[in-house]
Order: sequence, then structure tokens, then C-alpha cells
Amino acid sequence: MIVIANTTPFISLAAIGKLDLLEKIYQSIIIPEAVFDEIQVGGNITVPNLSSFNWINIAPNISDAEHRMLYQLDFAEKQVILHAMKMNAHLVIIDERLARNIAEYIGFKVKGSLGILAEAKKKNLIPHFYPCAIEMKQKGIRFSEKLINEIARTLGEKEFQDK
Repeated sequence: MIVIANTTPFISLAAIGKLDLLEKIYQSIIIPEAVFDEIQVGGNITVPNLSSFNWINIAPNISDAEHRMLYQLDFAEKQVILHAMKMNAHLVIIDERLARNIAEYIGFKVKGSLGILAEAKKKNLIPHFYPCAIEMKQKGIRFSEKLINEIARTLGEKEFQDK
């Protein structure tokens, strides 16, 4: 399975100490150099050096990043979608709405940080989705509480409804 990932899912999962979920679910992930570079710059949330993980493959940036459909995306998002197109990816992991919409329009299956948590819950890799999602939100990751509640309900986490 070819999985290409963007920056925010790494930041979101690192924020709650659950970066290992990506390896447990997908075994191997490809990131463009642009994603690696964004993470290396750092920010409020520390993400470990991704080059130290043997399950993460860093792909060189694609020089022809002038695809008209991708103009409104930042460089890393463009690179994620271009790599997905070049490699015929099975899944694109990306949170930003416009980039998700474009990837879906092209025909890719798309999953974001909350989707990773939901998958982890379904595979019994985490006991509950809701607390992890709320912790991400509390750490500054912008997710709609309405969306978090919807996903929690679909996962049968009734104990977290209406909180």
C-alpha cells in the first residue's frame, strides 16, 4: 500500500504522543522532502526527526510543481499530491481542507489526523477516540468539536456524547 502524508498529521499525532499509530496502521509512509523540511523547522509542538524512523521514506521533491489545480496549496501540500499522482498512491494523509478536496477530486482516498485516530480505535490500538482528539484540540490543533463528536458517535463512544 502506497501512503503519502503531509505535515499536520505528524504534528497532531506527535502532540499527543501517538506518532507510532502511523507505523502500526500503515507499516510504511512516504513523505516528500518539503514535508520533512517543514517539520524540521519546528514549532510549538516537537516532532521527532522523521529521518530516524525506518518506516518513513523521504522522497525528493518533484521539480515540476506547476500543476494548475494546485496553485492555492502550499509547497508541501503540492508535493504530497504530486507524489500521490506520480506513485499512484492508495491513500493521502492530509488535514488541510482545500488540499483534501483536491486530492479527493483527483480520485485519491484521503484520511486526516482524526481519521487516523478513528482507524486506531477500530483496530484497538487506542482505547478511545474522543479523549485523543480533544487532547489534539487542546494542544492547538484546529479541529471542529462538532466533527470530533460526530466521529465519536460513529465509533459508538456514547460515554463522550454531549460533553
